[in-house]
Amino acid sequence: MQNSTQTRYHIHSLGRGLKILELLAQSREPLTLSRIAAAMALTLPTAYRFLFTLESLGYVDKDPDMKTYRVSPKVLALGYGAFQSSDLWQTAHPYLLRASRDHGETFNLAILDGMNILYIDRIKTQKILTINLEIGSKLPAYCTSMGRVLLAFLPQEQALKIIEQTAKKAMTPRTVFSTEALKGVLEKVRVDGYAVNDGELALELISVAAPVRNRDGRVVAALNMAVNAAQYQKDTIHLKLAPVVKAVALRISQALGFYEEADHG
Repeated sequence: MQNSTQTRYHIHSLGRGLKILELLAQSREPLTLSRIAAAMALTLPTAYRFLFTLESLGYVDKDPDMKTYRVSPKVLALGYGAFQSSDLWQTAHPYLLRASRDHGETFNLAILDGMNILYIDRIKTQKILTINLEIGSKLPAYCTSMGRVLLAFLPQEQALKIIEQTAKKAMTPRTVFSTEALKGVLEKVRVDGYAVNDGELALELISVAAPVRNRDGRVVAALNMAVNAAQYQKDTIHLKLAPVVKAVALRISQALGFYEEADHG
């Protein structure tokens, strides 16, 4: 709760404008004025003024034919700039580039953002993957390899709270999504030191993820390799892909100052 000093300095109109940007950024489709107004509990004229201002500043694009709004590339540029100015991105990016070049596969880096993972780096290859993601994309943590790594190395009560509060569903017939089953999955990730997602997000997609740690040993991100399921045998995932991913993640961790004195799983 804000105290009187915090309230005095809070600019409500700026806050509302930023909330509208968040709404548009999180939507998978452009939104109409009426939908935006309803979602923000604003009158149509007030919502229009906010959108007009955001459009004039270049943060929102309007489709005059469909009468819908979406965030502009200028917002994406702000996000990219924030990622690329971080120590984590600057440290990890060269390792992702090298790993993708050496192994010919897509490598990703993500952090936990509430109940989702947020992609902060992605090195794609020419190979076609069923899910098209970019830097800034979000996916549910419970059904992704990187999300399970990030959840597994949280305090267990915190991880369980996130799992219980997430609206879970089967993305494919293979998706593990019950709370009890996920608790077992996360325990295996802690023991193995990596997570495998075999067709749980998309049937044709396999990904293997490992934790990235900072100098204190805290998991600050997860790295994964994403491949077409048809190209790999089941035993290859654990025998060949997992060691590669763990090695790249460890090198990034060491570059961040992590020193492995003991087995962290």
